[in-house]
Amino acid sequence: MGYQLSLEDISVHLGNEQVLQDVSFTLNAGEFLGVIGPNGAGKSTLLKVILGIIKPNKGRITPQNKNSVIGYVPQSRPMDMGNTIAVKDFVSMGLPHSIRPWLTKKEKHMVNEIIALTQIGEFSHKSISELSGGQKQRVYLAQALARQPKIMLLDEPTSNLDPAAQEQVTSIVRDTSNKLGIGVIFISHDLNLVSQYADRILYLTKGNYAIGTVGEMMKSSVLSQLYGTKVEANADGNSFHISQSNQSEPISSYSYNGTE
Repeated sequence: MGYQLSLEDISVHLGNEQVLQDVSFTLNAGEFLGVIGPNGAGKSTLLKVILGIIKPNKGRITPQNKNSVIGYVPQSRPMDMGNTIAVKDFVSMGLPHSIRPWLTKKEKHMVNEIIALTQIGEFSHKSISELSGGQKQRVYLAQALARQPKIMLLDEPTSNLDPAAQEQVTSIVRDTSNKLGIGVIFISHDLNLVSQYADRILYLTKGNYAIGTVGEMMKSSVLSQLYGTKVEANADGNSFHISQSNQSEPISSYSYNGTE
């Protein structure tokens, strides 16, 4: 059986605020879990708990492989030293033994495979400072993959990208998850984008959560809890039209690939 990450009854208090309460789920090998919720709902806190940066007040995390490695792509990162480094060298820095001044033949092959997988070969000779936002995100993903992770945590990797770049980055993450059997936790504010690629969706609100397949989560009761107001979700084929009560304009509409 592949790697599994299990969270059991995770609760986090920050000051007097209940950020996460009794959150439980299992991430399977090769699974893409999209995480959605309003600002301050605890999405980034969840990743920090998994990374061990924040200790939960309650609950436990159970890795079933003690040698597991986590790949992490933050929402933003300072590039003070990376501005002038070449993309290929930057990716190589993610290798477990990157402290050495040389790469083995196997490591060079691995870097080349990752560059091909993340579709950054055409600019692998350029410096980070020459890249667009979407290209940088793919490079950050490549460096994280060089760690040979069992799971990947991505904190809003498509924020501030144009729609085409958002689709490309998310598609690459999905393909990578499939090909390498890596479990993915992908935070986003774009429900439309996530619903096209995720196996399951985790909704977080302050102190509450819900998790299920795309079809299971697109229910009026679940969406009303998420948005904090009454929301009607009407299915039309593979498209959901979500509208707020007493308003004529929809607050969101999107399509999904999958079945209930």
